[in-house]
Parts: sequence; structure tokens; C-alpha cells
Amino acid sequence: MLLLLALLQSPVFAAGLVKQSIDTTDAMLTLSNFDRGFYVPQVLHIKPSGGKPIEKPYGKLLHLRAEISEFSSRAWLGIDTAGGKKDTTWGKSQDLTEDALNVLQQTFDNIRKNGGHVIVRICYDPWYNGRSNVAPEHKWVLRHVEQLAPVLSKNTDVIVALEMGMHGAYGEMHSDTSITYDRVAEAANLMLRSTPPELKILTRTGNYSAKVLGFDNWGVDFHIDGEKFAEVAKAKGDTMYRVGMFNDGYLGTQYDYGTWGADCKTSICREEGVAWLEKYGINTPYGGEALTTASGYQVINTPEFLAYEGFRTHTSYLNIQWNNNLIDSWKKTPFKQNDFDYDPSRVDSLSGFKFIDDHLGYRFVLRESWLSDSVMSDGMLRAKIRVQNVGFGNLTRKMKASLHVSGMANFGLLDTLGILSYDIPLSDSIDFMKVHSRKIEIKGADTVMTFDGNNEISVEAKVGCHSDWSGVHMNVGLKVCSETNPKDCIRFANKDCYDDNGFIFVDGESCLDKDKLHVGSFVMGDCERTSIRQARFSGGSVSRTRNAPIVQRLRNSAVVRDGELFYNLNGSRRSSKK
Repeated sequence: MLLLLALLQSPVFAAGLVKQSIDTTDAMLTLSNFDRGFYVPQVLHIKPSGGKPIEKPYGKLLHLRAEISEFSSRAWLGIDTAGGKKDTTWGKSQDLTEDALNVLQQTFDNIRKNGGHVIVRICYDPWYNGRSNVAPEHKWVLRHVEQLAPVLSKNTDVIVALEMGMHGAYGEMHSDTSITYDRVAEAANLMLRSTPPELKILTRTGNYSAKVLGFDNWGVDFHIDGEKFAEVAKAKGDTMYRVGMFNDGYLGTQYDYGTWGADCKTSICREEGVAWLEKYGINTPYGGEALTTASGYQVINTPEFLAYEGFRTHTSYLNIQWNNNLIDSWKKTPFKQNDFDYDPSRVDSLSGFKFIDDHLGYRFVLRESWLSDSVMSDGMLRAKIRVQNVGFGNLTRKMKASLHVSGMANFGLLDTLGILSYDIPLSDSIDFMKVHSRKIEIKGADTVMTFDGNNEISVEAKVGCHSDWSGVHMNVGLKVCSETNPKDCIRFANKDCYDDNGFIFVDGESCLDKDKLHVGSFVMGDCERTSIRQARFSGGSVSRTRNAPIVQRLRNSAVVRDGELFYNLNGSRRSSKK
């Protein structure tokens, strides 16, 4: 009903604009947005001498398990049993060395070069083998936090989140007698103060996160509609939206293997925790490891359960390797629900894994686009677009939106082809972190979707009016990219996209590595002569830009050649130059 209402309102929503004839369906492809999705784990052993950085990350979304066991006198690194001896080698509690920090920085640099992103966890468990009581004295944990913070702060462009795993086996805040809520909170708050707000910090359970935020009696006070919660939230401000949790017992029982409490008077139970994540984790990563069901417990590790609760917790990442038995079962299990374009009745072999894989984090689909019919002397392009976020979660980092304008036309007696192509940054008010996914409410025994993820965006951009191009159809693409790395851009789920020269593809497979979404076109109107942006021409006295497309005469027609690819002059792809 909500979707129908949005469609009926479109003429009002886009008054004075022209509806664009474009494909607005979800191509149902697994997108290369590597700040969300299934991750691959990889261990980094850091030594006082530095050691070897990760040179070849195992995946584009990496779970970096960096361990600093050699900097803890309580971490035993190995036992020498040669000749009947039992000599134990221990770490040494000391400052992190410059060489050690450089290895961590080099690893981040290599992840960046690989075009990837990383979820970071740092602990004292040697090689992540599950050893207990390995953390050094608390003063050393705090000292190491101080030393790690500058390196983490420098790399927020590739860090999805920091799993605050300084304590316990696997860095999961268990199996360590030195762990206390106060110590975890002190270390986490030191990290919060020492790093920029872009770095999201996650603890292992809701109880730990509650303590970090300032709650002491969380079984009583950790209710988002309560007075105490409102008091703490007001005092913490934006920090409330920066602290989250990771869940390495996800869906294994109705308590997620102790992640949520069974006694709601002394601990945070599932519904209270989910309600907290739903409101305050709206732009904070959430995920971990999904597990098989423990004997005797309620089965909730199904794609259908995730299709409900995943939207409330904004689930954005999971381990592709663990639990492998559960993931294999998802791959063999058909998805049974109808979720917008993901409709089992019209899609053959739609597996539960495919649904989960495609919906972790955000998934943006252009559903409607209205543009100015023409751009006149004021150079202003006006547009209204409707983007639906069908993913479980939302964008968790700030990115910059821009328009890509491109056109082709023939000039002069020789019909020389000219290409005009340029980007127009959009206002910071167009923030895709606010393109939210659906909202769900529980009303008695019923679950009601109160918002279906459709977000309306108004655009007003000065694209310029160029009289030399009067009457030419100009294509418009939408880009959403990192402000620090222009190659790090969001891929939309639609079929229509651009390549770098403005040629339109209407094939979803071709759009997997394209960063410009086709949103429509306008006609360059009559205007006073202005300084034209540099166009690329294929002949005459203008030198050809390196790797730019050129025009070739073939028999009685002309084609555009771009490397080994050939196009008609209207931009459509040719199967060959013949």
C-alpha cells in the first residue's frame, strides 16, 4: 500500500518535470559494494620488530584479526618440548613499537590499494587460537589503545568498524578472568575520545555497550522509551549513534549464545537490544558470525527470520566461513517469502543465501526519476528521484553525491564527433546515509511495515548552458562516492548505468563495475554563448586525449571506437566494427 501511495503522489512530487523512461527494477545481482556483505577473515601477527604486513588481502571485505600477543606478558606464544623440555615462550608487556604500528599501517594501505574495506579487531590471543587469560595488566591495555588510536584514525576511509576486542579469547570478551565491565568501558571510552566520530566502535554484547554508554543497572534502565535512557542519551549526544555491537553467536539460539540475556531483570534481553539497535544503530555496522542451532533451543537462523529481524538490527556483515554448515544450508534452501523484486514465484532457484547476501547492509534501487525537459540560459537542472533502500541496513559512512553530464554531437563540415562530459558536485544536503531502509513495528501478534524504504530526493544543480550544444540530448548519471577516494563509489541495483565516456549500458552484468547510475536526459536549450567546458574531438586541430574514443568511417557510416570496443553514434554498443 505504501508503494502504491508513492506512485500516486508522483505528479505532485515532481511537478513541472518530465518522467524519465528508464528501467527501475532491481537487477537482482550481487553488488560490489564492499563496505557491507559477507567478509573473509585474515590474521595479522604483529611483532616488536614489525613482522610482515598483509600484502594480499583474502577478500574485498576483510575481517582483520590483528593480534598483539607479543606485547602481553600473560600471552604464551608457544612451548618448546625439544629434548623433553617444556619451555614456554611468553610475550612481554611493553609499548607498541614504531615497527609494529607501521606494519598495521602498511596492511591498511594494501587493503586500500586492493579496493577493499576492513572490519578491524585487535586482541592479545596468539594467532586467534582461542587462548584464555592473555590480556596484560589493564594499564597496558589502555596504553595500547592510546597508541593504536592514531593509526585507526588515519584509516577511517577503509575501516568499516572497530570491534573493540582487546579482551578475551578471540577478542570476544570472554574466557578471561581479568575482564570486568568497568575495564571494558574504560578502554572503549578512551578509544572513543581518541578517534574521530567516523570510527564506529562495537563491543561483544549489549551489556558491554550499555556500560560503555554509562548504564549501570541495564536490566532495569536499558529501555529506549524509559526516563533513564532518555537522560543518558541526552548526555551522550552523537556518541549514542557511534557505539554498537558485534555478534559472534548470531542466531544460534534465541539468546544468540549468551549475547542477549535470559533474565531481563539483570541483563539486556533480545527485544530490548533489538529496539536499541533499530533506533541508535541506524548508521552503525552490525553483524558477526551466524551459527547453527544449539540442541534444545529455538530455531531462528533462517533466511525468513533474517528477512524480519535483519531490517530492525540493520544487519550489514557476516562471516562467509563460519558457520560453514549453516551457510551451506542457506545455499540449498529456497527463499520462501516475497520481498519486492525478490519474488520466488517469478525467480527460479532463489536461495536463502542469495537473498541474505544481496540484502546485507544497504541496497539502493532507483524507482522513479523526473528531470527538467531542457536546460536554458540559467544553466539549472532540476530533478526529483525516488530511491528505495531494500537492504537490511543503511549506508554507514559519509559519501558525496554528484551528477555526471555527458553528450555527443557532430560538428563542422566533416561531421567531427565531439564529446562533452563533466561532473557536477551536489549539495551536502543530499546525504545517502539518510536514504533509510524499511521500518517495522510489532503490534500485538502482527508485524507491520510502517515505511517501505522509498526516499524522495530533490536535486537542483547548475550544469551550465552551452550554446554550441543547443538541441543536443545530454545524459545524466548519478554518482555517490567517497570524498577521499573517487574510485570508491556505490553501485546501484538497477540495470542502467554509464561507462567513463558516457555510453549507456542496459545490462545489469555490465553495471557491476560501473559507478554512474543513468537517471535520465535533458535537451541543451537555447542560451547565450558561455565558456564551454573542454570537449574531446576526434579530428581537426584539437589533439585527441589519450585513450579517448575516436570516430572511424566504415563504408557509408561512421562508428565510435573506444579501444577495442565499437559504438554507433547514438551511443549504443556494436557487436563489432563490421
